[in-house]
Amino acid sequence: MEKQRALVRRDAVDELMDQIAGTVLTHLSGMAARCAGNDLMMRRRIDAVVFQIRREISEHCSKIADERGEPPLSEQG
Repeated sequence: MEKQRALVRRDAVDELMDQIAGTVLTHLSGMAARCAGNDLMMRRRIDAVVFQIRREISEHCSKIADERGEPPLSEQG
């Protein structure tokens, strides 16, 4: 199946997902500077919203992992 490209290695998928998540987080983190420029009050407000969104995404992903029986990150090798 792997030779027919019907299967992919899990570590390859995990690495790709880590790269995608890293790219998204990097761009989210830079959003305040791009949107607000020198307006520090607005930058702080945007940073707070970005932080909240990142927390919500994390909680949602943890919930999905729990539902699928994935072990906590601390137990993964």
